[in-house]
Amino acid sequence: MKKISKYLLASFLLFSINACNDDEPPLPDNFAGFEAKDQGFDNSKTETEVRVTLSRAETAPVAVKVNLIPSKLTYGTDFTTDPAATGNSLDLSIPAGATSVSFKVKKVVTSLNGDENILFKIATVAAPAVAGANNELKLSFSAITSTGSTATLNGKVGDVTYANSVYFDLSGNSQTGVDRKSWNLGFYSGPDFRVILNPACQSTAIATSKTDFSAVTLADSAGVKLNHDPSDTASVHIVDDWTGNITKTVIAAVSATDAENKVYLYSYEGNKSADKWFKVKISRNGEGYKVQYARLGSTAIKTLDVAKNADFNFAFASLETDKVVPVEPRTRSWDFSWSYSTYNSGLNTPYWVQDYVGINHLGGVEAAQVMTATVSYADFKESSIAATTFLKTGDVIGTKWRATAAPGSTTPAGVKTDRFYVIKDAAGNVYKLRFISYTSTDGGERGKPKLEYELVKKGA
Repeated sequence: MKKISKYLLASFLLFSINACNDDEPPLPDNFAGFEAKDQGFDNSKTETEVRVTLSRAETAPVAVKVNLIPSKLTYGTDFTTDPAATGNSLDLSIPAGATSVSFKVKKVVTSLNGDENILFKIATVAAPAVAGANNELKLSFSAITSTGSTATLNGKVGDVTYANSVYFDLSGNSQTGVDRKSWNLGFYSGPDFRVILNPACQSTAIATSKTDFSAVTLADSAGVKLNHDPSDTASVHIVDDWTGNITKTVIAAVSATDAENKVYLYSYEGNKSADKWFKVKISRNGEGYKVQYARLGSTAIKTLDVAKNADFNFAFASLETDKVVPVEPRTRSWDFSWSYSTYNSGLNTPYWVQDYVGINHLGGVEAAQVMTATVSYADFKESSIAATTFLKTGDVIGTKWRATAAPGSTTPAGVKTDRFYVIKDAAGNVYKLRFISYTSTDGGERGKPKLEYELVKKGA
């Protein structure tokens, strides 16, 4: 009898498990598509990036074939792609565990008329994914004024949630992702001689009392604190102004009199012990900069010349690779950035935060935060602009757009739905923008915030 009972129980459990499995709804289709339907590629750029995304990651690579249909352009003569196309087709592969793959379009001829374009079409997608609604993208070889779209910022790379800083151009409906740790110092291309620290890499610095580079040694680190401490009000002096004020940098304006330029101790993410710090002295070099640098415990001196470029806010340098490196797009080719960053802890002390959004205030971009209690996102029209107070500080958006699940707080992490933002770009185009998701609790993914925006008024 006991054997029969055990057999019946096992049969019942097996039936129950199978029944539960049968009741589980199938996963929705996994769509492959472009991030946008239209993208600009104006004369200020020599290359641009196009991305194909999946609704969700797969356990195996997903092959995607994209066809190219150029208009008034010839592949190899006017433009190329990376990877290279064969017979006007690109064979791409979205890696296992990833949700996107990108390719670059590069100009061979820069003196184009502006009426050229390339239509990209997703031809085939390997199972189990399928082509989605956004299966075509028109890349115009001119500036466009996008009327709006939805976008997912690709800050996450693989399993690294905050791998990239992402720069977004509203009118061009395009984004540029850059390794946030790829640079250490930024050299201002404006009229003044100013140098910024990389806020996305926990950068801190402090001036020594010395101007002779060779005289600074490891002994000069004694008693110096370059680790941020939100409870220490003095730590505000080891980071740049987090609102983006270019006159409030840790490194003083570079003097034309070299004897006035001090040597600085510089620390950054993963290099917080003194023996890993850099010592840095920056001088003027004609209309550009000369950088002397070395690890604090090293006697070897390295130098790097950095030229100003009026097309960009800054020129950027990596002390780790001894190179001037590309970071920000051209000044007129981005409106805001999203990244890991240095920001206000709330105690007027520096704190490392995620999901920081900064506007391109040095490039002429202005923005305003609008509460939905005043006017809803849907109801914000051109007539609403006159009552909107635009600000030129870099942190107009900052981290105000999202809530975090702080210890002991009953407020879940997620996008704040009681506000949105209005952005006026350098060309006078006015957009309204709101965030849709950024974490699992609001239906998003950390490191890939989703937003939507709409043109409210086109610039003159």
